[in-house]
Amino acid sequence: MIYWVLIVYHGILGIFSALKIGCFKGVRMSVTVSIKVRREVVEIADKMVRYGLARSRSHAFNIIMEKGLGEVREEIKFWDEVYKKVEELRRRNFVIEHGGLNEILRESRER
Repeated sequence: MIYWVLIVYHGILGIFSALKIGCFKGVRMSVTVSIKVRREVVEIADKMVRYGLARSRSHAFNIIMEKGLGEVREEIKFWDEVYKKVEELRRRNFVIEHGGLNEILRESRER
């Protein structure tokens, strides 16, 4: 499906909004657009990729446009805190393992 999209720049907020204004059925296509953004926005996009919130920078920019920069900033603040706390635990020699929640829940249910 091809969508006609109107990109609106909010100068005061420094963000872009994408408004879907029409579509054609049957064809799906991405369009490459070069834009300049503030360094802060690029850093947020990079953190989104690092924290697994986006698959790529391009995906991160699309999420930022869809959700708005303010909402994404709040998510990044949350994950920044999580990563800081995990690093603090590592410095204290705690063993951090990714995953295993299903195993813990299964053991708990069996009791």
